Amino acid sequence: MNRCIAKAVVWLMIVGHSAGSAAEPSRPLATTSSATTSVPTGVLSEADLTQQLAKLLSPQASERLAAARLIATADTGDADGEARYAAWLRRELSGQTVVLQRLIHAIWGQYPNPEYPRGPGKDPPMWLVRPEPPIPPGTPKKERPKPHDPESVDWLTALAELDVTHEPLLSSFPVDEVQKTRAELLLKVALLRTLSAAGQRGSRDAVHPVFEQAFVRDGVLRDECGRMVRAMGSPAIPGLIRIYNNRSRANYKMRRYASYQLDRMDRLRPSKAIASASDDLVRADIIHTYGEVLAIDAVEAILEQVAARSRRVRREARWAWLRYVDGPPPPPAPKRKRKLPGGKEESEEKEDYLTYRELATLALKRTYKTVFAVEPPEKLTVRQLTDELFAHYDQQEEALFAKLFASGTAHLAAGQPKSAVAEFGWILANQPDHPRRAEMAAAFRQYGSQVAEEAERKNDDSLRSQAVGWLRHSLLLFRSQPGAATLAAQVHLLDGKLALRQGGDGKTDFALALRSDPSLDEARLYLSRLQTQPQRRISWLRWLCLGLLAGGLLLLGLWRRQSASIK
Repeated sequence: MNRCIAKAVVWLMIVGHSAGSAAEPSRPLATTSSATTSVPTGVLSEADLTQQLAKLLSPQASERLAAARLIATADTGDADGEARYAAWLRRELSGQTVVLQRLIHAIWGQYPNPEYPRGPGKDPPMWLVRPEPPIPPGTPKKERPKPHDPESVDWLTALAELDVTHEPLLSSFPVDEVQKTRAELLLKVALLRTLSAAGQRGSRDAVHPVFEQAFVRDGVLRDECGRMVRAMGSPAIPGLIRIYNNRSRANYKMRRYASYQLDRMDRLRPSKAIASASDDLVRADIIHTYGEVLAIDAVEAILEQVAARSRRVRREARWAWLRYVDGPPPPPAPKRKRKLPGGKEESEEKEDYLTYRELATLALKRTYKTVFAVEPPEKLTVRQLTDELFAHYDQQEEALFAKLFASGTAHLAAGQPKSAVAEFGWILANQPDHPRRAEMAAAFRQYGSQVAEEAERKNDDSLRSQAVGWLRHSLLLFRSQPGAATLAAQVHLLDGKLALRQGGDGKTDFALALRSDPSLDEARLYLSRLQTQPQRRISWLRWLCLGLLAGGLLLLGLWRRQSASIK
């Protein structure tokens, strides 16, 4: 009985302690030693990749598929993680090429025909596919099986779930060899997807290791590589442009394949590649790449971007254009004597095509005439014509900004800060370092204060978040504006209220508000409530626990007395 009483007392003390600390954030329980076999998350290390490769050799299809998906969805982290995955992807395959080909056909995939194209007069297929099984004669059309589509095969799932022991295409090879080759192929497919996902998130280096695998072992992985390259979207375009414009003899096949992928993505024309970029950052990267390789077919597209609204795009376009007109000299175009009607030839040799500098000069003169409505002066160099054109575009932009600034100032003076913020915001979005940006701070402050008052009337947290954004924007535009400390206190006060509504205490925000403006009584009131409320709650719970303990002891004493009287 005494042992039971002791346990009850201890339990009550634990309840009281936990109730007293209820205001504190909960802490995770310590894990036991059995958790060491947990699945790795985040960026996979060398040991993790080795462990997952061993699981790809498992006889269980579910374990193989889980390991492959874990690799395919792994985070790349920083550049080191991406480089680690790329190094594993570039590892040499140890299996036979014929086994790799049979595995791909076993899942109804396809790989390129090494004999395509091979000599004139031949018409071999571009892709080698597994023949469809014969259909018994007399089978009704509606009962005939649908042909397999190699483009729709999920290589990761199909390879992981493939039963190599019952596949007729693999029956002539040792099972151990087939399983090991399948594990290597499955690892490459998973890593292709990992790097493709990194490319979709904006990695500039992910496309190259994926693209290179299209030429391993006669291109057995080319179909999957093409899908992963196209899945990257616009971030893959700069890498493909560099490969496509590398005209060395050793790069002939890769250049042709890069052209094929750009065409499949409808990005082969430079104007289309630039216009369809996902955002200005990618668009600027594409333009920079064209200027880096001095692509002859991108002259017109680059000139169209030198007056772009985005400052990043405009800066890269002007850098690229200056390389065309005033950068490294282009290699001379090959010359030859052209054939004339009747089988004769011209007396002198002529260039086969115009160089990028000649094309840029012609395009610049046409644009100059269109913009200024006059013929370009002959005495001006191409660089001087370019400078005049750039200055004209800059003057047009400044005139537009001046007009919008005057309109925003007028709206602010008329008591319409919302309209002023819209016009000033457009200016700042296109020129963040505008010389009169400090004068715009008052509009953001007035509009933020209006939104904050409306949020208090409606008790709306979404409006409070908007108000914080506008007020903080005002501080960023002009930190030394009059009343900056009061403005900062207002921002901290709103942040603290939002923290309270979202389950926090907001104590730090209220303290910062009071530090910025000691006269802010509302922040002081919130702080005093936070200091007293937890103590009252803890005191009340402790008294409750002590009362329960006393009641339990009293009942115990009565029970003992009753037992003694019965004896």
